[in-house]
Amino acid sequence: MPMTFLSIPSPFLSVLADPNVAYLLFILGIVGLIGEFHHPGTLFPGIIGAVALALALLGFSMLGVNWVGVALLVLAAGLFVAEAHTPQFGLLALGGVIAFVAGSLLLFTPFASSAPETPDRSISPWLIGLGTLAVSSYILVVVRAVLRTRRLPSRSGREALLGKEGVATTDLAPRGTVRVNGEEWSAIAEIGPVQAGETVEVIAVEGLTLHVHRPYEWRLPDDSLL
Repeated sequence: MPMTFLSIPSPFLSVLADPNVAYLLFILGIVGLIGEFHHPGTLFPGIIGAVALALALLGFSMLGVNWVGVALLVLAAGLFVAEAHTPQFGLLALGGVIAFVAGSLLLFTPFASSAPETPDRSISPWLIGLGTLAVSSYILVVVRAVLRTRRLPSRSGREALLGKEGVATTDLAPRGTVRVNGEEWSAIAEIGPVQAGETVEVIAVEGLTLHVHRPYEWRLPDDSLL
């Protein structure tokens, strides 16, 4: 039997009919779906977002939503996502903030002037401010950071050894052998002699030879050591 409003508990419906609750659920739904889109396969953000969005739409149907406001909120989310794909903050972020605030203010505003007895369906200005800050911060900071990480070149093979620490298996004066990642490598001590058993750090790879030094050991321009 399909679910109707009559089959849903009245206290639950009264909560959903609160403009602030419906607004929060709609924001949570947008953020959840955006999170799932940028983290495919995690499922949790997508499931939470879909459920929150469905509950928000149920609340909208009881409150009488202004779809212009909904369109502006969706547009704002799109502008934020587009801004996250650009290297610097700019007009897209500003447009997203303006569209988000305008959409929030119009969300439950009727097209025609309401009668005096019509209940107030406005959203708390504090909630609008916090919602704008939360959504814009999440998309412009978190999503941007994820995208930046994905653009980083992946290191593989010998390049992956850069910065790795190992142990000198023989004295390096300056040539010898070291063990890094469980493998023996020919190595050259770049700064000073290294005794067997000392910890070394890979600073360069040349063919099958690693250039190493003791961790945090550096040569100054005047050839003195740090």
